[in-house]
Amino acid sequence: MIVRAYAKINLTLDIIGKREDGYHLIDSVFQSVGVFDVLHIKKSDAISVRCADIENENNIAFRAAKEFFWFTGIKGGADIKIEKNIPVCSGLGGGSADSAAVIYALDKIYGTSLSKDELTGIGLKCGADVPFFIYGGTARISGIGEEVAPLDFAEGFYALLLKAGEKQSTADMYSRLDGVPAQRGLTNDFLEAAAKRGYKEALKYVSNAFMSVSEGKSAYNALKSQNPIAVSLSGSGPAYFALFENADAAKKAEKALNGQGVFPLIVPFVSRGLEIIE
Repeated sequence: MIVRAYAKINLTLDIIGKREDGYHLIDSVFQSVGVFDVLHIKKSDAISVRCADIENENNIAFRAAKEFFWFTGIKGGADIKIEKNIPVCSGLGGGSADSAAVIYALDKIYGTSLSKDELTGIGLKCGADVPFFIYGGTARISGIGEEVAPLDFAEGFYALLLKAGEKQSTADMYSRLDGVPAQRGLTNDFLEAAAKRGYKEALKYVSNAFMSVSEGKSAYNALKSQNPIAVSLSGSGPAYFALFENADAAKKAEKALNGQGVFPLIVPFVSRGLEIIE
């Protein structure tokens, strides 16, 4: 089976609390976008993962397969090959998307017919963002990432993605954020505007709490210079994105930035997190 696993951006990301176990509580709007990893998955006697970046037990996809077999009780395995296209260590959710793809594909391959709640429950054991990718599209995410509320798809918009430097650990970014004054979250404003006036108005409330501690100002300024609807950070970074209301506007901005020696990736909003293509 061949599966596409799509990246995500955070249209909003508010940090609204912290659990006793140290996990932060979020309120966020996730959006799937059209850059994807390609996973080739088939039955095998054991679990193996081939990937140019991280192989076998060191890859989160390995754990996803392991958790699937533990949950279902199946004495099986999976041969998994991952073609990476989502920029790694970027805040775009590539590892989580791959994990979701493995769980989703194995459910189909082994005919276990698991519910979405069961699929997301397996995914949560691999990472807080994994449940979203089982759904994909546009969704409100809360808790530590396990609560997924699908929204009407924000159709027709495009993003320019630009990675700004190297990944800082998510734990370190949260630690930095704990040291600055809390900001007013904009997720509720985003959702209220979307419900009353549509997503074009809602995108005025695009925001990310990690912006206050991010070091990628040059990427932000480059994208902002193209007069997009909004510019923000995805996850804890270091990928930034600029939003445009159609493909022509996005391509014009991409061309202008290319001429300045800046090479962003242009991607449409997509309505799914996973797609079986063969």
